[in-house]
Amino acid sequence: MKKVLYLIAFVSVVACNNKTDFDKSLLTPEIIDHNVPLEVEPYADENVLNNLAPIRARFDNFAVTTDSEFINDRMTSFGKQMPKTIYEPVKGKAFLMAGWQLTSTLIVVGDDGLIVVDPGESDEASERIINDFRKSTNINLPVKGVIYSHRHPDHSFGAAGMGVTQNQVDKGEVKVFAHYQFMDYLANDASVVGGILTERTAYGGATYLGQNEKGLVHAGLGPTFAGGKISFYRPTDIVKGKLETEVAGVKIVLFEAYGDAEDEIDVYFPNLKHVHGSETIQGESFPNLYTLRGTKYRDLVKWYKGVDNLLEFAKKSDSYSHSHMRSWVGNEFIVERIQNYRDAIQYTHDQSIYHMNQGATPEELVQLVSLPNHLKKDPWLQEFYGSVEHVVRNVYNGYLGWYSGDATKLATPSFKRKAKLYVEAMGGRDNVLNIAKQAIEAEDYGWAMEITTHLVRSNPEDKDARNLKAKAMQEWGYDQSNIYYRNFALSGAKELDGTLDKSGAFDFANPVIIQQFSIGTILENLRVKINAEKAVDADFKIGFNITDRKEKYGFHIRNGIAAFYEYVPENADLVVNIPSDVVYNFILGKERVKDAISKGKGTAKGDINKLDTFATYFDFSKPEINLSSR
Repeated sequence: MKKVLYLIAFVSVVACNNKTDFDKSLLTPEIIDHNVPLEVEPYADENVLNNLAPIRARFDNFAVTTDSEFINDRMTSFGKQMPKTIYEPVKGKAFLMAGWQLTSTLIVVGDDGLIVVDPGESDEASERIINDFRKSTNINLPVKGVIYSHRHPDHSFGAAGMGVTQNQVDKGEVKVFAHYQFMDYLANDASVVGGILTERTAYGGATYLGQNEKGLVHAGLGPTFAGGKISFYRPTDIVKGKLETEVAGVKIVLFEAYGDAEDEIDVYFPNLKHVHGSETIQGESFPNLYTLRGTKYRDLVKWYKGVDNLLEFAKKSDSYSHSHMRSWVGNEFIVERIQNYRDAIQYTHDQSIYHMNQGATPEELVQLVSLPNHLKKDPWLQEFYGSVEHVVRNVYNGYLGWYSGDATKLATPSFKRKAKLYVEAMGGRDNVLNIAKQAIEAEDYGWAMEITTHLVRSNPEDKDARNLKAKAMQEWGYDQSNIYYRNFALSGAKELDGTLDKSGAFDFANPVIIQQFSIGTILENLRVKINAEKAVDADFKIGFNITDRKEKYGFHIRNGIAAFYEYVPENADLVVNIPSDVVYNFILGKERVKDAISKGKGTAKGDINKLDTFATYFDFSKPEINLSSR
């Protein structure tokens, strides 16, 4: 199938006669650069294969690797590099467990215990990892140290599966290392934007589709996302700048190195001459300098300077591992790989800024910024996960915001009215459907998706429009080699045609995570659940004395906001004296605060029924979120 560009300018619409076919010469899809087959395929480069770490054992592959008309050939070929493999970058001491889940877990052997970097996304997956590690190496030492490279769902939620318990952590028998802002960013994901992140991550990860030729092929950075029961232990040791320490007789240097997450840390083992780059270097793909699932602005300058930090340790290393896919050996190769990543990031940033200063808009940047050939043909900088195209738009947004300077954006009609006007301008619903059908026949799926979007927005119940957009979106998705492009398209198509089974998503607000947050964090983040209409005329003060922790908090509900304080406000309408478990149970939906107090778990100064008044100002419902049918 032909590779197509997403959008064609609206000028092609207004050039059409309302009641006749438009100029079919416009149906000549352009090529998306990242889908052009290269002379050097990323999975077959001899230089790459010669510098992979020795393999201790290899097993089956969770990725879909059979050729299919529903999968871009490059995607299946790339997936063939993802079988469960134990790489041994440092003989008898460092083992990279790649292929059991999305994350590659590093296990380092100490005198009397193991150090685990990134236990992964579920206890089931980590249990399989540790069992296969023990069988293949005959090393049965307990885990003594756990390192969270950052807070994303695939990295930090499987320590229990490796035998670590909360009791061991509390007693100091197992140390847990993380960035000093790890918990803050995790709280943002879980209790501030958790709802929308859960949905968008499920679409981008094809969670709702299952793993098959018409769904998830692989996860771009690994063969699968191994969901299931999770565990999570609050960090015991934090890393700010650099931390030199020792666990199980192994000397470790942990250092900040901004990357896929703001709370990224990398790890150097000086006696082993081994460095672990976490997601400062993001697998074997062009890095996701902006993720389509949604995130705060990822600062590209901080990222390539983070790579510079990593490079200083890489120059002293003979082997390398990272949080996704395979391990490398050979100092010269390691340094070259990392430097190419660094240069690709700076190039993308600097050229975006250059063209922005020439007046380019986000849409124009897509055509103007492309990696130079020597980087574009780097076999480990292919756009299977990140892409230059979707990153440059976010560089613009990060520096200048959404507004391009054209006042048309300020005067644009409202969301639904604009869709209706587009449909009318194109000759009405039936004519738009005919144009979309012609576009699909010409395999110009991006144009078909664009124009049917207006039909769906103008009437979300129009099944013909929804199904036609779904068809275009599905065919476009099958054509993609980038996993995010494919997964969002196929998930969106099923949303449109009504066949999307929304179950099994990773819950960013999982109780296992929430219960590790401080009471202050939990209460403060209630502010984003305020129903402004109900609270706009309110003047209500409430205080919380957390009796088992000697902590005090409060809210003043006014002007449609919930102003949070780390003290009990003066002249509070109600003050409750409760232990911390009452707050956790309330947040987790187990028990109302009012009911807990009535059972003797606390006391109230003031009318306890005013807790009901307080609750009415907030919206705790879980809305149905649609991404493609609105």
